Amino acid sequence: MTAAPQERLFDASSNDNKTRGGRVGHRAMSRVVTLVLAVGFAVVGIAGAASAHHNTISGTVACATGGGWTVTWSVANSEQITETITSSNRPSAVPVGTTLTAAQTKTFAETVTAKPTSALTLTLGAEWTNGVKASNSGSIPVASFSDSCNVTKVAAPTVPVVDDCGPGNAHYGTVPSGPWTSVTNANGSLTVTANQGYVFDNGQTVLTYPVPTDSNQPCPVVTPPVVTPPVVTPPVVTPPVVTPPEVLPAEVRVVRAAAKHIDKCGRASDLFKVAKSSGVVYTANGKVLREGVWLKAKTRTVTVRAKAADSTYLLKGKQVWRMTFSRKACAQVPEFAPDTGA
Repeated sequence: MTAAPQERLFDASSNDNKTRGGRVGHRAMSRVVTLVLAVGFAVVGIAGAASAHHNTISGTVACATGGGWTVTWSVANSEQITETITSSNRPSAVPVGTTLTAAQTKTFAETVTAKPTSALTLTLGAEWTNGVKASNSGSIPVASFSDSCNVTKVAAPTVPVVDDCGPGNAHYGTVPSGPWTSVTNANGSLTVTANQGYVFDNGQTVLTYPVPTDSNQPCPVVTPPVVTPPVVTPPVVTPPVVTPPEVLPAEVRVVRAAAKHIDKCGRASDLFKVAKSSGVVYTANGKVLREGVWLKAKTRTVTVRAKAADSTYLLKGKQVWRMTFSRKACAQVPEFAPDTGA
């Protein structure tokens, strides 16, 4: 800070100098007072503008349907300009990004299922359109969360009584499912206990169903039915029809069949042949074969079958030939390197 200029000292005997010095001192003091007051007003003005921006937060509690509490938060904007919520410790109730217009009050609801152990607090950070930021909180005391809100009333279950014929056998049937547990007592009575957080319509949590009364209805006498043995009719046995053996005519000629094969290296030279015989028909894979000529084997195995050409021939001897051809490769001719003239 620049030092104030020093005043010249004047002779006390000179009234003119005294008067002049007094005036100069008075003006210097006036400037100092004016500067202090101006700085003070500026500081007060800045602090007042910043502290004026705030949110007033409050909350109420009511019982929720089915148990628990419904909390309603009220947030009031103190300014005549719009604000935006920039942070929230309860975003499920008041999401970040929520806006409040000039002097607007908004309400936000949430459901609390477990009773708080300390005051429930909502803290919001906000920024107004003029750039001012503030953070405010509001709380709800634990005493506002009534224990009666956490209880749900349910109708007592209707339990069927099973009473079969005969004395002393009445008992309770299956207890319907619900928010309760059940125990059948030794004397036949039934105790149903509501789960935590539930009460029956009469306000009780435990119900005892008395021992069911037996009707002692006697069981009907059952007469066994008269069993008539079935009439068994013996089956009619028809003797089989015996066909006499075929008698060959006197002019039947006996013939024989023959077949052979050649198995060489490779597959190109695999051959087989059937003998040319009158009265014999040769087949392979259902096809009739030419007789007396070499045939190429197209598969690794060939089955040749022979049968009589007709009823005037009788085939004797071997009638089936199963021929197998190997896949052994033929030897390769050795290769020689060409003469390079070296």
